[in-house]
Amino acid sequence: MNKNIHKWVITAILAAIILSACDKYLDVQPKGVRMLETVTDFNLWLDNEYLATSVPNEINQFADYKDNTNIKNPPQNNLDLIYTWHHQFSDDIKTPPVIWKDFYQAIYYYNTVIDGVDAAIGGTPEQIRSLKAEALLGRAFNYLYLVNLYAKQYNPQTAETDLAVPFVTSNDLNKPTPDRSSVKEIYDYIIADINAAIPDLPEDNSQNRFRGSVAAAYSILARTYLYMGDFSKAAQNAQLALDNGNSTMLDYSKMSKASDIPYLKKRADAIYARFCSNRVQQEYPTLAYLQSFDTKDYRLNFYFSNSFFSASLGNYVFTVRGKTGFYPGGVANGTTAHPNFGTSVAEMRLIIAEAAARANDLTTAVDQLDLIRKCRFPATYYVKYESTNQEEVLQKVLEERTFELAFNGLRWFDMRRFDTEGRMAEVIRYDNLEEVVSTLPPHSNKYTLQIPVQVLYFHPDWPQNQWDE
Repeated sequence: MNKNIHKWVITAILAAIILSACDKYLDVQPKGVRMLETVTDFNLWLDNEYLATSVPNEINQFADYKDNTNIKNPPQNNLDLIYTWHHQFSDDIKTPPVIWKDFYQAIYYYNTVIDGVDAAIGGTPEQIRSLKAEALLGRAFNYLYLVNLYAKQYNPQTAETDLAVPFVTSNDLNKPTPDRSSVKEIYDYIIADINAAIPDLPEDNSQNRFRGSVAAAYSILARTYLYMGDFSKAAQNAQLALDNGNSTMLDYSKMSKASDIPYLKKRADAIYARFCSNRVQQEYPTLAYLQSFDTKDYRLNFYFSNSFFSASLGNYVFTVRGKTGFYPGGVANGTTAHPNFGTSVAEMRLIIAEAAARANDLTTAVDQLDLIRKCRFPATYYVKYESTNQEEVLQKVLEERTFELAFNGLRWFDMRRFDTEGRMAEVIRYDNLEEVVSTLPPHSNKYTLQIPVQVLYFHPDWPQNQWDE
């Protein structure tokens, strides 16, 4: 990724994100910014490191399988407040709003291309349309996170009135910020942007999985429809993602260690790749989550360790909280095995499997599971999962999501949609003395984050999301 483009805009981006420096949300005049003039300029703009690392790893803190034995009681620091689903993560209006600012910063980048690339010189019309299409896809990708963080879970009966986030479509920071759109409006925008992008997107992004492609577009549509509860369309688009790109699973059974996993930029099973914002962040899972793994599962052995400096898991008896951590980079000696926060072949197969299980097409569901699981266990040990019980198959698919998509930022969104189905038990956070620090009851308003106070300071007329007393 080219870092030169970043220095052109760092002043403007920081000013745009630090809300205390402006009198309106995202409302400052960028200064000292080199104008983007050529197709090459805009291409470098999309090829910068920030967009490849724009997903905030803080969203892993929300997950039910996340543990924190160092939590203060009551919680004190920023991560502790996120981990305990606090109503605000910081009350200081002079600090950037964590999570919110990461996605809107990325949207700023994409809107810059959408607004300006039509006037770019030095390229063909096809190149211009392709860059604009990539920006539309990237913007949609980020709004899908925002609507699933700061708005209620999609409900077709209430989506037209449930409030979501402002849909900002311009990089002109002097323009007034739009009011909060409805959930339905944001989803409509996401789908419209992706469908508008598909005809002009590259067919192949194998040299840089962080960039857009036709397959990437269908994969984000699949995730979008999954979160909307439209499982048929989710499966259709997941299959289109596989049909329009590489559908081969990365086979861990043919690897001896985590460092054999290729670098994400060219990883074959990545469809639309993303790193998290802090790749050295270490996560600690709950004992129940660790104990749910089969000890022969390569995902346990490749991504988890009892020490940052060792790949050893000892005797696989997980009884001590905070001992075994998720160390994808550490276990791989700091090289390549970082999880993909974007879309993957495995995620598409899991979407197809879930849709099939919900439709009682159990043959398709278990066959899709087989395509994943046989790449995750030693061939001499592996046995295909079989069942004729619909609920058992569905539960197996949902469990497989927790193994395959571990700590890649998606568990919170699964928790939200499962909660609306009555599939989420109360989640409890404990300190190191096993005292309760916080709880997340079923159907809690905490499943929808509050709008950050740093944003509401400049928009006091915006309604705040409901919260548990």
